Amino acid sequence: MLFLIVLLTIVVVAAFAVLRALWRRAHASHTDPLEWLDEFSASKYNPMERLLDNRDYRFLASQSGYRRSIGRRLRHQRVAIFQSYLSSMFVDFHRVLKAARYIIVCSPEDQSEFASSLWRTRVRFYTALCVVELRVLLHFVGAGQVDARRLLTALGRIEISTRRLMPQFEAA
Repeated sequence: MLFLIVLLTIVVVAAFAVLRALWRRAHASHTDPLEWLDEFSASKYNPMERLLDNRDYRFLASQSGYRRSIGRRLRHQRVAIFQSYLSSMFVDFHRVLKAARYIIVCSPEDQSEFASSLWRTRVRFYTALCVVELRVLLHFVGAGQVDARRLLTALGRIEISTRRLMPQFEAA
């Protein structure tokens, strides 16, 4: 039991360290946030929904010539790909946030409602990210399913709401 608590503590601390490093990297970019938003689409993260699906592992296990080492290697590779998606998503989320804050600050109209919705979306995103990170850890050892839909929804929401304000902002 103590080992599990220590392991969980290490994982949470490591996750926050990674999040902090990614946050710094996301805020280091000097590109125009609105230009970047024009080229961005949250749909590029849709493969995350199926990447760690257990049905693929079950199908692989049903094939002749299957060895557990094949399943483990596939699981490890997919987890690595998923982690890469998470890192990129974290950076992109902060870039969208940067564009949204830019619009809020420069908009001639009051955007206080939008600003408060950004805060809620940010909390949802971070909560979903922590849950997904824990589930990825469990999936890595062969237990549990990873569901990235809440994370994808939070990213999609902030993208859509920020895009809605762009025409109003650019017209001003």
